[in-house]
Amino acid sequence: MIAKISATENLGGALGYNFKKVQHNEASVLCVNELREGFDGTYRIDKVLRDMQALIPEKCRTKKTVFHCSLNPHPDEKVSDEQLTQIAKEYMEALGYGKQPYIVFKHNDIAREHIHIVSIRVDSRGQKINDRFEKRRSKQITDALERKYSLIPSSKVTDREMKEVSKIDTTKGNIKEQVAETLLSVLKHYKFCSLGELNAILSRYHLTVEEVKTEFRGKKYDGLVYVPTDEKGNKAGTPIHASDIGRGVGYTAVQNRMQKSKQTIKPLIPTVRRKVLEVMRTSPDTKEKLQQKMEEQGLRVVIRRNENGRIYGITFIDDEQGVALNGSRLGKGYAANVFNAYLSNPTHNPFSDETLYGNPSVRLEASPTVQPLQSDTENADNLIDELIEDMADGSFLPTGNDDWKEAAWQRKLRRQSKVNLRQRKR
Repeated sequence: MIAKISATENLGGALGYNFKKVQHNEASVLCVNELREGFDGTYRIDKVLRDMQALIPEKCRTKKTVFHCSLNPHPDEKVSDEQLTQIAKEYMEALGYGKQPYIVFKHNDIAREHIHIVSIRVDSRGQKINDRFEKRRSKQITDALERKYSLIPSSKVTDREMKEVSKIDTTKGNIKEQVAETLLSVLKHYKFCSLGELNAILSRYHLTVEEVKTEFRGKKYDGLVYVPTDEKGNKAGTPIHASDIGRGVGYTAVQNRMQKSKQTIKPLIPTVRRKVLEVMRTSPDTKEKLQQKMEEQGLRVVIRRNENGRIYGITFIDDEQGVALNGSRLGKGYAANVFNAYLSNPTHNPFSDETLYGNPSVRLEASPTVQPLQSDTENADNLIDELIEDMADGSFLPTGNDDWKEAAWQRKLRRQSKVNLRQRKR
């Protein structure tokens, strides 16, 4: 069971989101705590809102007074309403909200049924409910509840679960919740080192991420927005700011994910590189054949072209291992321009050149001819990565699709990396 906790100032928004689903028969009220029901035994948003607001002191120092949590059983789990109600009560009691007013909703708008709980983070005296190590404590509580009720552990994240993550569908509504669910699944399963690699992953789910930079009162702020897309990758919805989705998907969180991924992906690079080389030595002469053969090796390929049809980006994704690697991260010989040149003229296959890529009869990792190329590439990648970290806090997302812009940026990075290297040697 996975718990997703968020804090907000907007009590009406949190309640309205859930009650709207109730109105559309996509949710129902399971239970309440310390709240009055109507004369007809039902609960209305205006009365629930009034009851909760009455317990928040006017001069409360806590800004984000609203507690909003979702409890998500394993997709294969079948839990009765009675069990869900008991689980919700025990969870809130253990987390310190046993005496707080709260309302529990059961959502059935997606295949995986789950519950949402709305409460307030302060008591009637204005004292904040203890939220120290909240997520850590929440994980301990859900683990204990899984054991108590013999539920499927949330730690068993399988490839099947990732395949079942729904694509964003703008016609179904609930866009924000769809985006949040997709992002949390992706960020938990995949490793990536750039926003470009993340976008390659998200394209499968009809979603893209963009970096935004703003300035307020002389201070510069970096942020992320997520935009639904259609089958062709074109924007198909209103951008959603990361802060509107919740914790774990914002600029800082994604930056931290990319930094952690840099070390964890290193052991996986040789295997992916070998698979790519094996495919390219079969000389697939079209984009479709290349993708088909890569899929046979367990790799998904995302190719990005500019308006003139030139390939300016290529990413290889191993969905089982949960890793996305740009071609250049595999080595200089796997950069986008190499694949562009090859697919433009398939009669000349550079991947067959043993002086550059090694002997096909020898495992790639052990090839003495390829090793210098790999080492140079890793050094170059490290320099670039360090430079980017110094300049842009570890991330960069191109602002356009023109290959000349990309080439100009690469030249600038190389010049600056040389300067950076000289300074370090001193």
